[in-house]
Amino acid sequence: MSFHFNAIKIKQRKVQMYLAAVPVNYLDHFVVDIWEPKNVAKRKGYQRKPDETRTKKIAKYFEHDDAIMPVAGLLNVREKSRLKYKNGKLSIPDGTKVWVVDMQHRLKGLVRAFKQKTIKADFIMPVVVTEGLSQVEEAVQFYIINTKAKKMDVALTRRLLIENDSIKDIADVNPWEITAVQITIDLNKSIRNNPWYGAIREPNEEKQSIHVATEKSFVSSLRQLLITGKFKQPHKIAKKLAKFWSAVRENIPEAFEEPNRYLIQKTSGIFAFNFFIAPTFINKYKEKDFVKRLQGLKDLGSDFWIRSDKKGSKRFGTGMGGYSNLSDYIKTYL
Repeated sequence: MSFHFNAIKIKQRKVQMYLAAVPVNYLDHFVVDIWEPKNVAKRKGYQRKPDETRTKKIAKYFEHDDAIMPVAGLLNVREKSRLKYKNGKLSIPDGTKVWVVDMQHRLKGLVRAFKQKTIKADFIMPVVVTEGLSQVEEAVQFYIINTKAKKMDVALTRRLLIENDSIKDIADVNPWEITAVQITIDLNKSIRNNPWYGAIREPNEEKQSIHVATEKSFVSSLRQLLITGKFKQPHKIAKKLAKFWSAVRENIPEAFEEPNRYLIQKTSGIFAFNFFIAPTFINKYKEKDFVKRLQGLKDLGSDFWIRSDKKGSKRFGTGMGGYSNLSDYIKTYL
């Protein structure tokens, strides 16, 4: 099958390439060089077999009517002088293999979406087509693209989408994480007089003296509370969690007066309470009983949380094992 695309001809050093617009119904004809250790021809590729889960996620993304994919993929025709270019048109003759260097999962996802009729044949995918790269040179480009390009922290972007009710555009994120971000924003920005109001540093925000925790860490600490999917209303849970932490503060107020001197609002305290204690506590007790149910913290005392006290909470160390042991110790007082 021959191909004809609208394209722009460019050259980088000695490599001829084309920025082309490829209709989605052509994508299924391109070839991925899969690594096959037992290939009878003793020829091994350089890419793994596609991950079906990733392919399905991309296809599902295109169930949204406004879904687009503007980032170009990379293709290569290994034979030299096979491509023809004239008047803004790129032609690839019948029998020419077009190798997929980088866009394997996007390609498979788009093909799946096309077959499921969530996108039509006139959907255009931008690609860069190089000419004359060998298999090894392709592998070099694949390696560079997938190792040298630094993966960016998308927490700030995710937060912006959540704040602007664009949750449907957030891909590859567990539902609990979205709820956790909503709860964290409420505690930090909306629910006044709780210990976390204004105290959580947002992604990319410059650290200030009032900040005692990061949004990323606080969101992670809420996984156990939300992973079951039982709590469906983020704002309601945020209010309960605010009451919970306010009750903790009421029982040991000194530990909250100088947050940087104590560990209760640092990672160990956040995870001990949010991850290991709050899930059962919030589900089991009424808000009006929180202070009374947590009054055992008075016996434990605020000094237990002083960060310089090696015999206090600090002795349990860091990591999930340490936070779990700390929470077990706290529970003996509740």
